[in-house]
Amino acid sequence: MVVTITNYFLGVWKYSDMRHLRLFEIHDHPWCPSVLRNLFTDSLQAIWIRLDGYRSIVPLLRRAMKDAGTKHVVDLCSGAGGPWLQLACDFEEQDYAITVLLTDIHPNIEGLQQVCAESEYLSFHRQPVSALQVPVDLHGFRTIFSTFHHFYPNEASRILSDAATHGQGIAIFEGASRDIRVMLAICFLPLLALLTAPAIRPFRWSRCFWTYVIPVVPFMLWFDGIMSCLRAYSKDQLLEISDQTAAEDYHWQAGTKGEGHIRITYLIGYPRRTGSSHSGPEDSESTEMS
Repeated sequence: MVVTITNYFLGVWKYSDMRHLRLFEIHDHPWCPSVLRNLFTDSLQAIWIRLDGYRSIVPLLRRAMKDAGTKHVVDLCSGAGGPWLQLACDFEEQDYAITVLLTDIHPNIEGLQQVCAESEYLSFHRQPVSALQVPVDLHGFRTIFSTFHHFYPNEASRILSDAATHGQGIAIFEGASRDIRVMLAICFLPLLALLTAPAIRPFRWSRCFWTYVIPVVPFMLWFDGIMSCLRAYSKDQLLEISDQTAAEDYHWQAGTKGEGHIRITYLIGYPRRTGSSHSGPEDSESTEMS
């Protein structure tokens, strides 16, 4: 049994350019209890803030938002806030303060209230918001962190097309990838969950129980992390999906950014403004399409 599972994962890693895998993640499944889903997103947010793993994408997103003429973000699939508590500070440090509206199909209300109370730049939408059907009254540069791989290619294309159709910018950022080094790093997430849990607010006895007594949350972080890596889109796949939007006067750019083991795969698209200038990709691992 162990040999069979090992061979399966090695086979998936070997063929890293294969199409999107139809796997599942526990926290994203309909039968996952909301209490576990919320504890999971709380823990994931705490880990991202501690690592500040998305800091490297701030110049990319800032430039795209400036070219698109906006300082407002509509974040989709936010969970408990994702990396935005730290990223909002990173933007302010670079003299480009922005406002962010956090949304999710399963909003973690208490988690979102907590994170928004800690930053004047963050707010959240109480009603469920599907990335596949964003309300027309939610205007802003759309972002999706660490969850775009949840969507099958036809759904991913719908998300990009909807943003382009409504003249909104969109940025996809993924820390997961089919890289054996990233998969090995995922194995440390349970340990980080154990270390960060005491600092997460509000305090919950259920967090202690499902983290330390029966370590379901650490297991979910490991399992869903591995599934995320196997489901993640490559840079070329993201560009292939964006090419299906057929949006005119819309600029697309994809690549990887970051240092060390934290490499972020990204896709950024936004409508060109009349008179705006574009300075080209910021690193050698970027590919652009217009």
